[in-house]
Amino acid sequence: MASSRNDVHSRLARSEYVLEISRTLNSTLDLPSLLELIIGAAQKLTGTEASSILLTDPKTGELYFEAVISTKKEAVQRVVVPRESLAGWVAREGRAQVINDVSQDARFSPSTDRESGFKTRALIALPLQVKGRTIGVLEVVNRIDHSAFDEEDVHVLSSLAAHAAVAITNARLFQQSDLISEMVHELRTPLTSIVAYSELLMRDDLNPDQLRSFVTTINQEASRLTHMINDFLDLARLQSGRTRMAHQPVDIGELVRECCAVMQPQADQRNVRLEARVTAGLPALQGDRNRLKQVLMNLLSNAIKYNRPEGRVSAEAQDVEGSIQLTIADTGRGIPAKDLPHIFDKFYRVADSEGWASGTGLGLSITREIVEAHGGRIDVESQVGVGTQFKLSLPLARHHTAPSAA
Repeated sequence: MASSRNDVHSRLARSEYVLEISRTLNSTLDLPSLLELIIGAAQKLTGTEASSILLTDPKTGELYFEAVISTKKEAVQRVVVPRESLAGWVAREGRAQVINDVSQDARFSPSTDRESGFKTRALIALPLQVKGRTIGVLEVVNRIDHSAFDEEDVHVLSSLAAHAAVAITNARLFQQSDLISEMVHELRTPLTSIVAYSELLMRDDLNPDQLRSFVTTINQEASRLTHMINDFLDLARLQSGRTRMAHQPVDIGELVRECCAVMQPQADQRNVRLEARVTAGLPALQGDRNRLKQVLMNLLSNAIKYNRPEGRVSAEAQDVEGSIQLTIADTGRGIPAKDLPHIFDKFYRVADSEGWASGTGLGLSITREIVEAHGGRIDVESQVGVGTQFKLSLPLARHHTAPSAA
């Protein structure tokens, strides 16, 4: 679309495309899908090799990559960009920048180029603004035909950025209100129990056994409430991108063995055999060790908790076609087929054999967020009365090329 960009008809076509895409943006409330639409449109409008959106954390003010179209996007997604960088300058000053030779601009940081192997030659960076407030930066990098960016590119991208900023703000608000609404609904159950049993404690005719029972129920519901709030805050941070994943070598075999050792007392208490199976010589995984440990601990805890007496749980790690594959398998009660499609949904809990659901219903949602933030995927297979397998695939190497953290 941008090859004959100085032609009157081409300029008109680009303007019409912006209007067309803006209608789609305004009707899209799923933030990840929305960001993909925006950077896809930016790339198409400018005929560039790569494009990206960086968003500003409302609390910390940090600028980080949130969406990237290129051949190595996982290398930079959710990476914080320095304030003194070119993108940081655009976010701070609220002004667009056109750089046709980044080597001549002192603000350009080649750090991401070095990490990803991508070579940035030229770029346009524009602020995403709503009511005078900058919420992020839209970038396009390297014209495919190696020609220079011009004012027409800035004009058409500015129009796209204006629509995009409003759409992003609306999607964030919808996402936040939707999650809060679900959370408030879920809080009602433990709060109702706490209020009801505390009122019963005011009666004068309670015997010691009743008193202890009521106090125990209040304590259990208060603990569940605390766990639910903590999980909710963790999930909200992950979904908003405010939680940054570390990018360091992780010995996944060592981590699997460590998690199994930590969970061994729980397994012994329930008379469940716990086993770690790690392929020798596994390469290190680039990721966030603490978050990956959180994933393994959650899956192992569930596998032990919902197992049968004298059951088995195994945690297996192996290198499969350039990815680390983790499999957490158990011989527990299994998950009914009707529940499997919803197992990663927020606040979804599978009822036990007596019809009661336990937990906060957020653990597996958090697990999936962490896995996907590492560029991986998680799947589940289960059969009632036989057991459950969670399979995680985490990429070892980055196979795409990312735009520079300008």
